[in-house]
Amino acid sequence: MAIIKPKPTVERTQIRISIDSQVLAEIERYCAYAKFKKPDEFLEEAALHILTKDKDFKEWKDKAEQLTSNN
Repeated sequence: MAIIKPKPTVERTQIRISIDSQVLAEIERYCAYAKFKKPDEFLEEAALHILTKDKDFKEWKDKAEQLTSNN
């Protein structure tokens, strides 16, 4: 079972990246496996997964937001 799945289309901002060709090949295989239509959907879901699961990032983000709201 795929850990992440594609979601409905939302407004997008286009970016350009360079990536190791072997990593891209694995992403394309995962997309086929998990039924992602395009690699960008996979990359967005992978990023969201990391951003919601990384406890250290969450702590850092909360502290940064508190500092911003106190100013």
